[in-house]
Amino acid sequence: MKPMISRFQFYLLTINYILGTTLFVLIGRLVVQAGQDAWLMPLWAGSFGILVGLFWIFLFRYYPGKSLVQIPLEAWGRSLGTLVSVLYFLYFCILAGWALRNLSNFLNGTIMPETPKTVFHVMFLLVAFYTVAQGTEAIGRLNQIITPFLFFPFWFVLLLAMVNWDWGRLQPAFHSGLGAILQYHSFLGFPYMETIALTILFPLVKQGATRPFLLGLITASVSLSMTLFMIIGLLGVERASQLTFPVYTTVQEISIGEVIVNIHSIISVILLILIFIKLLVLVYGASETLRQVFRPKTRWPHFLGLTILLSATALSIYENPIQNEEWDEKYTFIYDSFFVLLIPFLLLVTTWVRRSFEKRKGG
Repeated sequence: MKPMISRFQFYLLTINYILGTTLFVLIGRLVVQAGQDAWLMPLWAGSFGILVGLFWIFLFRYYPGKSLVQIPLEAWGRSLGTLVSVLYFLYFCILAGWALRNLSNFLNGTIMPETPKTVFHVMFLLVAFYTVAQGTEAIGRLNQIITPFLFFPFWFVLLLAMVNWDWGRLQPAFHSGLGAILQYHSFLGFPYMETIALTILFPLVKQGATRPFLLGLITASVSLSMTLFMIIGLLGVERASQLTFPVYTTVQEISIGEVIVNIHSIISVILLILIFIKLLVLVYGASETLRQVFRPKTRWPHFLGLTILLSATALSIYENPIQNEEWDEKYTFIYDSFFVLLIPFLLLVTTWVRRSFEKRKGG
């Protein structure tokens, strides 16, 4: 019997996967793009994410019990299906490399500036692969156990920062206009289109993954919107747009009366755990792709090879944050669309044509 995870566990996993690196990377960029109306952007991007999710769900209903990498094998045969599955393996590896690099940049920029990035990469990868080796139940339970310790402290700490709140920083409302909010298309790619990695777990969710996946998208979008709303009200547009990690800075400056409260370590731990959860899903996707396509007898050699591959990818994926930002703005949506929209669409068309041919032949 396959290891299973509950719908509630998958719901929490979807939320934390989306929040993962988004709280690291995108908060400041969204403020730059839409100013005081940036809190609206997760709402429209989340709506797009739901539509794309429904598209995937429609495809998966033609292949019950099959994962993302098993569908091409059944639809296009062993040779072409293996090629497509390997492309998804590389896609998951690149996303994991980005997540690792964002993590090491955060640690170097806030807590341990002198520590080599490779140390962070290998350390988190070893823990991730150990968790993956324990199976999907371990991933689901781990995420379920730690989520309350992420949710309540995160919002409690932001509420403590409300002593610096200024409603004037959110005015005038809707000043940026709908065009500025809608034209930042890279926000559709990262993080919403990257949730295709979660479809690897679809066959393992008890009683179906559709509802928890869609509810997770909605909850994560609302959480991002609320976070942006608070960051703008606490820091203002001009300052938030110039900071590398606005959430961390907001918490770092919390003061109650005349006493400075140094509780930024709490938010650091929360952000690190969130990025680890996203990394965990991507590592699981990469390793499970190898297992389902090539069926190795033992997995530890592959884990060791993936550790080296992902660590090297994280080091070389971009040279500096400016290069990363340029790639994100110019190419993320196009790059993700190939894996998220084009390949599933071709799979769906192939399925329709094949079933139509079979019905005519049978008739």
